[in-house]
Amino acid sequence: MMDKYKELISIFSDVLEKSKDYHIAYIYQVGYVSLVGLLSKVEEQNLSTIVDEIFSSPEIMAESLLRNWRWQWFYENRELLPRKDYDDICRLDDELPDSLREQYKREILVWQDKIQAVLQKES
Repeated sequence: MMDKYKELISIFSDVLEKSKDYHIAYIYQVGYVSLVGLLSKVEEQNLSTIVDEIFSSPEIMAESLLRNWRWQWFYENRELLPRKDYDDICRLDDELPDSLREQYKREILVWQDKIQAVLQKES
């Protein structure tokens, strides 16, 4: 049976693939972490990549993955949004123009349902 961390990575795989500067990695004796920065095959170019967050639970990983989805959604719809950047991307939830609110709410609910399905499974 797949563990909750791997299952979360699996359901967010398309979002993670699109993300250029947010990655999930497993570090031996640390666990799953998020990496922020550009990754490259050439080692010298990985200097800008840092560990952003160590996931102490699948719930914390899920929150991080959902924040990353929000960033992806923000970049895809940037021209239609009043704000051009965020300190806290979760503020996007409250600042959507009416024209985008329904679509956004539907999409985020789908992600939240998928997350709940994974987190509520018995280990």
